[in-house]
Order: sequence, then C-alpha cells, then structure tokens
Amino acid sequence: MHITLAADLREQPQNIGHAAWMGQVRQAMSDRQDAMQAVITTADAAGRSNLLASEQRTFDEHQDELRRLTAIYEANQVDYRQVIHTGGTGPARADELPLLTREQSFTDWSARHGHAPADGQDEVRLGALLRTWVTGRRDGLNNAELRAMAEGTATAGGHVVPAPTSAALIDKARSTARVMQAGATVVPMDSQTLKVPRLTGASAPAWRNENAAVAEGDLTLDSVTLTARSMAFLVKMSRELVEDSDPNIVGVIERDMAAQVALEWDRVALRGSGSAPEPRGVRNQTGVTLISHGTNGDTLANLKYDMLIDAQAVIRAQNFEPNAVIDAPRTEQGLAKLKDTTGQYIQPPAGLLPRYPTNQLPINLTVGSSVDTSEVYTGQWDQLYFGLRTGPMTIQLVERYADYGQIALLIWMRGDIALAHGEAFAVDLGVRG
Repeated sequence: MHITLAADLREQPQNIGHAAWMGQVRQAMSDRQDAMQAVITTADAAGRSNLLASEQRTFDEHQDELRRLTAIYEANQVDYRQVIHTGGTGPARADELPLLTREQSFTDWSARHGHAPADGQDEVRLGALLRTWVTGRRDGLNNAELRAMAEGTATAGGHVVPAPTSAALIDKARSTARVMQAGATVVPMDSQTLKVPRLTGASAPAWRNENAAVAEGDLTLDSVTLTARSMAFLVKMSRELVEDSDPNIVGVIERDMAAQVALEWDRVALRGSGSAPEPRGVRNQTGVTLISHGTNGDTLANLKYDMLIDAQAVIRAQNFEPNAVIDAPRTEQGLAKLKDTTGQYIQPPAGLLPRYPTNQLPINLTVGSSVDTSEVYTGQWDQLYFGLRTGPMTIQLVERYADYGQIALLIWMRGDIALAHGEAFAVDLGVRG
C-alpha cells in the first residue's frame, strides 16, 4: 500500500481548495498512525513484548514522517472564527478566505490570491498613470507603473487601471474610514455571495457529582450573508490641471478619491437603509440596542459622560467588549465643553473608549419635536463585517468629455455590510448639542 510522504503535501496544489488539501494531510497522518499500530500488532501476535530491530526501524520511519505531517498540518490550520466560506445557491465550496483586520493589507491579500501581481516595494500610483495618459510623459514612473502601462487597456474609449492600483485605493480608503479605524473586519469576496459563519450558542460547563453523567451541550452555528452591491462615482478634471500640476497631481488624486470612498463607507456602514441597492448599516440591523433619551431626545448638558458609560455597560451585558465610539464632530465639541456648576470644565472619567468623530453622522435628525439631534455609536467593531468584492475597477475616460478639454475617472466597487452579532452594538438616539 502506498503511503503519502510529507514532501508530497508540503505545498497546497493550486487546483484544490485549502480544506480539501488539509483533508489529504489528515488522511496521510492517519495512515502513518495505522502503520505504526500495525507494527505493534505484528509483534503482539508473535508474543513479543519488544520490537525486532527491523520492526523498530519501520516504526521509527513512520513516526518521523508523522511528525513532519503534523508540523505541516499545524502550520496551515486556520481558526474557524477567522474563516469565511463561499455561499450561493449551490453547495458551499471548500475554499477558505481570511478575515482582514485593520492592520492587514487588502493589497497583500489581493497579490497572494492572484488578483494582482506582487510588485515588491514598487507602488502603482493612480496619479502617475493619469499624468502619463494625458501628457505621454513616462519619466518618473517606477518599474511597477511601467508594467501597469503595458497591462492597461484603451478599448472602448478608456484606460482600465490595473488591479494593484485599485487594491491600493481600497487600503487608502480603509485607513481613512472611521469604521475601519475603529476596527471593522474586511471580508474579501471572491464571489457575489459569501456566508460568514458565526457562533450563536455555546455549551455550558456544569459541576457534577462522582459517577454522575456529564452534562451535554452543543455548539450552535449559523451564518450571515454578504451580497455584493455596486457603488460608483465619476471624477472630472481639466487636462490643464493634470498637465500643469506635475508632479503634485500624483498624490492629490489618490488622497481625494480615497477620502470620498471612506466617507461613503462610513455613512452606509453606520446608517445605510438596507433598501436595494444600498447595504444595511448598524443603525438598521437586527439585534442592535437602540437607546432612547426621551420623546424629544436630550442635551449633552444633561446626558454628560453617563451616556457613554451606559452604552458600554449595555454591550458588556451581552458578553461583548466594546472598543470604540463613533459620533459627530458636534457631539465631540459638546462633550469637550461640559462644565460644572462653578463653570469649570468637567474632566472625562476613567475607562472611556476611544472616540472617532465623522461628519457622516447627521445633526439634524428629527426626534419628537426636536429637529437637531444626532446619534452616538458604541460597539465591538470587529463584529462589523465589510465585504469587499475583489477587482474594483477604475477607468480613465478619454473621449466622453474631450470636447470640454476634460478627462474623467470612473470608479466602481462592490461590497456589502453585515454584523456578526448585532448585540455587540448600541446606538444612542436623540443626542442634542
């Protein structure tokens, strides 16, 4: 019988998924254990308590190979809590994709999974490509950008910006978006629909008497579904701006586009309506605690820092640990100006969470008779899943606005919002001034 060697399983073949490959490693480990047991069984059947020298060599060879297989298995094992499985109408594929924390790069993930080449230290700058398309000048381009110029296409009246640039734009937007800074988890999507498994119930340990039965309990799992939705926008600029701004245009374009994407991510992640095609934000997700402050809301002068402390307590009561607060700049201003009865500024109490203000939270919401309220979001933000479909496209339109001496960039990407557990979030409503 042929028994697979560890050397044959050291790298995952490209034609099978990670789970299937790990199954092969486990089977090879089981085969080695069976072979070791067979050597012992043979000696037992012969009435020998010790192995012959030849049997010992065979046993040791299988044991050494088992150690090598075990090392391969442990080095490639993935925590189920950090894995997503492809969903859809058919059976789930065996592919496993990581969840990206705020410290992990979408560009690196894209390169590792074959969506974009790994270019080492060279960064493909959108502004540099745009300048070259407009002026024809290639001076100042790095190696990665020269390759990108060769890869980009100009069919149908536009240059398609290559994948490395698009992935880098996502990372720039991620570093700016408040929900990402607070710790939201990015889920790369290789298909239109992904199902993210989550634990909804756990078995509870119980004390027992001697000889008494052990209490049984089952883990309860379900999933949340991410469905890719499209977001797009158009940026126009004059050819003179691009020609005369050399080299400053290189950085300005990326920063502005990333900032616009980040602002929309914040808006939809917090307050997205869920009405197609817009994703559903935290405010409108099920399970989220909505904290009312009266029929007409209340002022920060009355709420003070108690509002933040109470929201943290609500989330901790659900066995989650909040890590950040997102609010409006006006709310931050109001908290900073809180004073006691003697006119002295009130010092924030210990234990408050970091706060990330964003102007994507309105300050003109209607609550009862009040038309000037805002909201404050507290949460364990890694429970917010931001699905991003790979391969966002950027096209430089060369003909549509040529008669106005303009060029345009058309950007679109696809993604969705989901909460692993709505109970990990609380939203204070009706916060005034």
